[in-house]
Amino acid sequence: MSEVITPKEAFRRIQERRDLQDPAIIDVRTPREYLAGHIPGSVNLDYYSSIFLDSLRALDKDKSYIIYCRAGVRSRRALDAMSGLGFKEACHIKGGINQWRTEGLPITR
Repeated sequence: MSEVITPKEAFRRIQERRDLQDPAIIDVRTPREYLAGHIPGSVNLDYYSSIFLDSLRALDKDKSYIIYCRAGVRSRRALDAMSGLGFKEACHIKGGINQWRTEGLPITR
């Protein structure tokens, strides 16, 4: 199942299951963008990296994932790739980290 969710919905899901580390949060921006500020608990898998698809293939396909980028374009493409690879549950944040920031949700460096 893949879907688009709002930043507030993503934040709610993350908070509800924080102790289980599920969903896993994936930032698909570049390492430089990631270091400038990211969602707490997220891991960086650079969409533009030559090993991006291999990195996705190595993930547990039965786990749930929240994916984001700057504005939603790369994360939407990553979500499509994950769907094609057989991931059971993945979603991306509408508007990316830009919208996350606009809504005043937490960022870390």
